[in-house]
Amino acid sequence: MQRNRNEVIPIKPENDLPLVDCHNHFPDKEPYRKPTHSDEEQYDFFFNQHKGQFIISSASDWDYDYIQNYIQAHENKYMTMGYNIPSERYNRSFEDLKVFVDFLKNNKDKYVAIGEFGLDFHHGKSIKMRETQVEVFQKIIKETKSLNKPYALHVRNPTQRNIDQNFPNHEYNQRDICNRIVLEKLVEEQIPPERVMWHCFSGPAEWGPKLAEKGYYISIPSSAYGFKRWRRNIPGVPIENLLTETDACLQHPFRMGAYNTPANVKYSIAAIAYVNEIDQLEVAKKVLENARRFFGVK
Repeated sequence: MQRNRNEVIPIKPENDLPLVDCHNHFPDKEPYRKPTHSDEEQYDFFFNQHKGQFIISSASDWDYDYIQNYIQAHENKYMTMGYNIPSERYNRSFEDLKVFVDFLKNNKDKYVAIGEFGLDFHHGKSIKMRETQVEVFQKIIKETKSLNKPYALHVRNPTQRNIDQNFPNHEYNQRDICNRIVLEKLVEEQIPPERVMWHCFSGPAEWGPKLAEKGYYISIPSSAYGFKRWRRNIPGVPIENLLTETDACLQHPFRMGAYNTPANVKYSIAAIAYVNEIDQLEVAKKVLENARRFFGVK
């Protein structure tokens, strides 16, 4: 189903840009959505047809070997190691967490960043589950901060539809509570802001400039091209603090539920350029510089 075309910005993305996709789930061992092209075709689209520079893929413990093998066989692809956020539909034991942290400590040369992990009070419905998420988040930060790796954080606040009706007045139902908790824990654990990317930043919009002022990176998904709810998080964030991503196979530029691919990161560039009224090439070059610095990719 295609969303209202009035949400799509009135400029076309350029094809000859130095692209970088800072977060996606490509290749996908068990596709969440039916792929429109093979892994090799997507790789070709990004590097050969769109002049992409490098791709950062997010792996979890269950698909690590699959993605690692692909990365070793392909140039300019790197991996981050993430941990699935506990929820009512996907719970993890603290023994799982220990295995994850031990892997990070013993395989520092295998990944360029830690993530995605974080808080998701949309999928974590109950106050009890949200408390578990906060505990897991802080444990990961505390146990890994000495590794000096950057973090790719998933931070999704609750909406009015996600209120725990058993505790309707609890602070964990507030619209920006995940942002506030994550920021508090990062400061408490003394994590340098320049080591943190707020992946697929979803707002609230006033938080973008606030986080950028502190030195954090804000990653803009390709869906910002066609959906106002993602594009409204760009204004006020300096280009020096912006990164781009597709979150492929999710976050299609202009269609709900469609399969997304890393080459579509050019739509993130177009959205940033449109909002800031600057040239797409200027945006692409700056984002590439930001990404190389953040991930330590040369």
